[in-house]
Amino acid sequence: MSIDHRVLVLAGLTILFWGFWGFFGKVALEKNMAPRSVFLAEVFTSAVCAVAVVLIYSYRALPVSAHTSSWNVYGVASGVGLALGLLCYYFALERSPASILVPLTATYPAVSALLSYGFLDERPHLSQWVGIVLVIIGTILLLSGPLASVRPEGTPHH
Repeated sequence: MSIDHRVLVLAGLTILFWGFWGFFGKVALEKNMAPRSVFLAEVFTSAVCAVAVVLIYSYRALPVSAHTSSWNVYGVASGVGLALGLLCYYFALERSPASILVPLTATYPAVSALLSYGFLDERPHLSQWVGIVLVIIGTILLLSGPLASVRPEGTPHH
């Protein structure tokens, strides 16, 4: 199996950036930013980034219509899933420690893998199935301890 190193770099950056996202989201909530406000700040930031991407494409003389003509309901459904999941994520993060919730919600790829197996006829190899099972085992381990708070009562937030 040949590994495309560009994919590994992009995956690594995704993991890093999503790690920052989970961490800074919790910091924002601990600094008394409401979950809806964190969500709206991310929606606004995403919109600004989307405009920047469109402008970059326009500047490079790439036809925008070539990119918009392939839009379909599944792309919109993906965005709806992301937005609703993100909103639920911040309400949950407000009430639980990031050290538990962020890894717990990071198990969503197992859902994608199972849906891809069932509906896209993707067939992971045995070692990849073992990885998916380990993700599920990790979820069970995360949920086996207390979820309300990792800090002892009365300990100030830092």
